[in-house]
Amino acid sequence: MQHGGPEGICNSLKTNSATGIKNFNDQERQDRVAAFGPNSQVPPKIKTLFELIMENFDDQINRILLIAAIVSIIIGLIQHGWPEGMLEGTSIMIALCIIIVVSSGNNYASEQRLAKLVAMADKQMVAVYRKGKSDETTTIDYEDLVVGDLVDVAKGMKCPADCMLVSGQNVKCKEDALTGEPDDLDKTPLTKENYLLGKDCIMFAKSLVSNGKGQAIVLAVGDVTEAGKIQKKVQEESEGPEPTLLQQKLNTIADQIGKVGYACAGLTFVAIVIRLILEMTEVINCGCKNLITCEAPVIIPSGDKKGEFEGCVKLDFLDFGNRFYTELLNTVIIAITVIVVAIPEGLPLAVTISLSFSSAKMQKENNLVRNLASAETMGSVTHICSDKTGTLTQNLMTTMACMVHQRSFR
Repeated sequence: MQHGGPEGICNSLKTNSATGIKNFNDQERQDRVAAFGPNSQVPPKIKTLFELIMENFDDQINRILLIAAIVSIIIGLIQHGWPEGMLEGTSIMIALCIIIVVSSGNNYASEQRLAKLVAMADKQMVAVYRKGKSDETTTIDYEDLVVGDLVDVAKGMKCPADCMLVSGQNVKCKEDALTGEPDDLDKTPLTKENYLLGKDCIMFAKSLVSNGKGQAIVLAVGDVTEAGKIQKKVQEESEGPEPTLLQQKLNTIADQIGKVGYACAGLTFVAIVIRLILEMTEVINCGCKNLITCEAPVIIPSGDKKGEFEGCVKLDFLDFGNRFYTELLNTVIIAITVIVVAIPEGLPLAVTISLSFSSAKMQKENNLVRNLASAETMGSVTHICSDKTGTLTQNLMTTMACMVHQRSFR
């Protein structure tokens, strides 16, 4: 109303409801793109390779493997030196690297394929009036549309932008992609006679023209369209994927292994500390490793030191150079080693390789697995529950509100 009807809108956009933009050229196109933006929407966010690599450490067992590799290298260097001390830690690190390379490489390739599929899905050609003639059109890519263009709309095509219908017959649109409602909505051309009556003449981007044909003027393109606003909002609010059933099971296994490993390490540490205390209080002989029968290759035969190891230095925690602290350090190293040994570094590697093969097999069946961990879930699907818009749901129905009606009886 405030623009003065269809003629006022056309004058504001410097276009014509019968012939489109007058004297269209490259400079005109650049000016309109600069003023209203291009007709391209924000593509789905494609994760970088670095982000995909870091996602591997969201898995608890991978974090444990990384810590175990670092600790194994440190302990190995302390006990055995270079290069023998690097063997165990390096083997764990190699297994972890294989997991990261396979998982991240598969997910990165899937992200690139997804971007191409999305671009192909939106691709379409439209007929536009740009030669100053009402009976001659030019076919262009929908991304080349600018605000003010006069386009042909016909049954079976998707609206390339938010448009105002200015002429046509029996035009109907399905807006289920935007609203979820599958019903056909009548679209009435906007004229000088009906623009004050509130007629529905707007055809939204991504809505399907289910019937009729006509001409419409582009009012908004790209991110400014209603579909573009919705898509941008959804991408901003999207969260990371929930862990799959397999990931939950692996995390449970990691927790259980961790608890058992910590318990064994704690018991080992306590047992060795008790032995050190018994030796310090002379309950057992100096340097004796066996609490029941003290055995040694060389034992002093007589004197007060009978049964002690030859050359054994008694424990003394006051002297920092005493073997007490060396024994205590070895005790800590043994406890940590018990934890590291308890971790099955081959388990996540085997799972990742098997999922990679499954993902490749599913891709041959035209089933694109975007996240490698989802291959296990998709591989066991027998039925897909979706609503009328085709949106995948959680296969759950939850009561969101309940109303109680009170009735009175006489």
